[in-house]
Amino acid sequence: MNLPSRNVMHFTAWSAIIGGVLAYVNVVLSMMVTGSDTDMVLHGPTMLALTSDARDLFRLSMLSDVFGFYLAVLVIGGYFLHVFREELGGLANMIGFAIGIYAVLGISGAAMQLAIFHPLAHLYAGGDDATKAAAAAAWTTVANATQSGLWWCEGPFVFFWAPIAATQLKKAGWKGSILLKIVGWFFGLFFLFGFFPDLDGLTSICETVVVLVLPLWMMWFGWQLFRRAAKSVDQSRVSAG
Repeated sequence: MNLPSRNVMHFTAWSAIIGGVLAYVNVVLSMMVTGSDTDMVLHGPTMLALTSDARDLFRLSMLSDVFGFYLAVLVIGGYFLHVFREELGGLANMIGFAIGIYAVLGISGAAMQLAIFHPLAHLYAGGDDATKAAAAAAWTTVANATQSGLWWCEGPFVFFWAPIAATQLKKAGWKGSILLKIVGWFFGLFFLFGFFPDLDGLTSICETVVVLVLPLWMMWFGWQLFRRAAKSVDQSRVSAG
């Protein structure tokens, strides 16, 4: 096991905690825009007709999505691979690749929606019927490509790395590893059910479990890492004394 510096531990801990908070912010902001009708995001005319304030909330939700569910996980993944590289052996590179692909898929989807939302909404507001139809179709295409394409494809990658990471963390004495396993299992089910349109209800349940449990694990991980950093400082002082 490779022991990182105290600064690295603190940076990772803060990233995990703040990332978990931002992930929940993403969920709250999205619900403020769509309410209980999450499929509203896939309906171009409805989304592009939102008020400017509602559009800003949605764009903020995408920004918090990037920092919460993806960039923070990259930091946690980097820390995990550094600490457990010897124990993981050849799996370390595979896990690093899987986490990286997960982040690329997620950030790409959020960034596309973030970038085109305002321009298409302006086109929709000021255009004729043909322009409105084209703008609505463009948004519907991008939203479906994101929700049912890029984000859906995250499933196998998280299903691969999350249970392995959870098992390794449990061996090292970390608590809450079952939460990370739940995330991995439900991501896998999300991918499986998402392939079949008739199972949309089960797909939504799996997605809900993931977006609620993953941030909780991240914050718990960050809190434990702060405690471990404090213990390592105390131990170094005792050794120096």
